[in-house]
Amino acid sequence: MTQSSPEPLNDIFISYAHVDNESLTEGQKGWISQFHRTLEIRLRQLLGENPRIWRDMKLSGTDIFDETIVSQFENTKLMISVVSPRYVNSEWCARELNEFYNKVESSGGVRVGDKSRIIKVVKTPVDGDSDGGSVHKIFNSLLGFEFFDVDPDTGRVREYNEEFGHEAKRNYLERVYDLAHEITTILKQMRGGALPEQATAGRTGRVVYLAEVTSELKPERDRIRRELLERGHTVLPDRPLPLEAGAAGQLITDSLAKAHLAIHLIGGRYGVVPEGGETSMIEMQSRLSSRLSEEQGLQRLVWLPSDNQSDSERHSEFIRSIQNSSEGMATTELLTGQIEEVKNLALKRLKPDEQQAGTKSPALGQVQEDGETRIYLICDQQDEEEIEPLEDYLFDQGYEVKTPQFDGDEDAFVQAHQDNLRFCDGVLIYFGNTSGQWVDMKLMDLLKAPGYGRVKPLTAKAVYVGPPENRRKTRFRTRTAEVIQGGESINPDELKPFLAKMKQPKGASA
Repeated sequence: MTQSSPEPLNDIFISYAHVDNESLTEGQKGWISQFHRTLEIRLRQLLGENPRIWRDMKLSGTDIFDETIVSQFENTKLMISVVSPRYVNSEWCARELNEFYNKVESSGGVRVGDKSRIIKVVKTPVDGDSDGGSVHKIFNSLLGFEFFDVDPDTGRVREYNEEFGHEAKRNYLERVYDLAHEITTILKQMRGGALPEQATAGRTGRVVYLAEVTSELKPERDRIRRELLERGHTVLPDRPLPLEAGAAGQLITDSLAKAHLAIHLIGGRYGVVPEGGETSMIEMQSRLSSRLSEEQGLQRLVWLPSDNQSDSERHSEFIRSIQNSSEGMATTELLTGQIEEVKNLALKRLKPDEQQAGTKSPALGQVQEDGETRIYLICDQQDEEEIEPLEDYLFDQGYEVKTPQFDGDEDAFVQAHQDNLRFCDGVLIYFGNTSGQWVDMKLMDLLKAPGYGRVKPLTAKAVYVGPPENRRKTRFRTRTAEVIQGGESINPDELKPFLAKMKQPKGASA
């Protein structure tokens, strides 16, 4: 059944290959029919009225192009293309897509603000090298809504379908909700009316660069993206990253230049290296944002898995470079543990400046003043007993002394370490039985402290070189902190220059 009258205006046309609506189970609705129904219900809830959605309902599987469909395009606001292998190889579907594209380009353009009037819904992934002709040229510029997962171990595609169990149904409904939110925003803009309260990005929201990820982290990225959009923020990139390195780098750079915050989720895989490039898309995004962070103070949140099980030595080297680099770390916060914390911290960082000033919590800024002066005495676990004379001496001098917490899991240790770097007034690193590399890592953490949320500079910072004595330790030097050579035994008197700096007003730089 097709519509022949040009009135009233149609909100959405669903373009699809009929084979994709064939049910896998007798008596059940086909995928397209179920998608149409679910989307219509969700749009009705968001719009407060019945959306006008239409599609070609003929049950024939033959590709006979119907000219009456084209006649409707002048009166249709949006097209949803349900992508599958059959769709991109169908002459009928290709003509529908091209005819709609040409119609809207000649009457105002395919884009509405930063949105597209053609929306790509990927039911089944398609090999980018397949012969899709102009279909692929159009789709390559569109950010799609993927209704599938790829098993990271087998590479097997698992489509979102309400018939495939609870998890698949949940994923399916979440993706329909994402799509409905996008459509609602576009329709409101095209009607010239007020945007939904959660979509007023132009007035209340910020711009976020949410980096593309490898396949195992796509569900987590999608959930963060959904939350940001619903809170009124703009999420970039708003189109797929090109597969050519130069074009990808340009889009990444342009998008980062607009962003208030960049979020990177680094998983266990190195990812795809674009054509003509030397690093993966994941590493390219990280390096470009760290450069902008260094040059312009772009705020960054970088999440790394606590177990750090990389798929290659190259990926392990990339992760080490993130952990050990100083570039951009003054405005970067490294996170491990629960990925949910990335979303929570991002939402706090994205509050308007006046809200942050009025409601800043100790978790994001400096600890509330209580009259105490705090020193963070950092040591390796094997030196935990060795530092007790230093700890006792500092306490007797009137300081609140914080030491590493080696009990509990690694996430708790990392969190306590970062909290101490946020809140303490001075830092003393003990160089005992550990290696010089360990000391260098702790000195690097001092540079990263602003990224952990520290507001004021450290009043004093030093490395205390304790026993056992050796030539390598005797020659230890750094410009990041004062070096105190303690000799064969620990002598607290050696701390007097450090404590003289600690007596400076809080916040005075070491």
